[in-house]
Amino acid sequence: MAITMISSFALALYLELLLPANQKNFYLLPILGGLFIGWKFGAIIKAPATLNGIYNGTLGGIMGMMLGVVLQNPALCDIPIESEAMIVKNMYSLAIFTACLHALISHFIRYSIKV
Repeated sequence: MAITMISSFALALYLELLLPANQKNFYLLPILGGLFIGWKFGAIIKAPATLNGIYNGTLGGIMGMMLGVVLQNPALCDIPIESEAMIVKNMYSLAIFTACLHALISHFIRYSIKV
């Protein structure tokens, strides 16, 4: 569950930050990416885990997409931001934190499979 959620969260966040904000054609892409990640990770184990993987992947995709939108426009949540530089700094710092978290979770999962 952990690797499915963080992988789809990271992918959705990166897609939301990289894709242009005014393109409405791509709004389902992070969710579909999370669904695909959940399906592939869930299919590794057995049939009940596939449903759980799809759920966690989709949920991670939705959460990553929401965080990406709020990072680009903090006024959606009534967060006062002083300047454009502060928005960019927040985007970089949270994207780097997500990458480090994804690497840490992946390391833990690989270690647990090895042991």
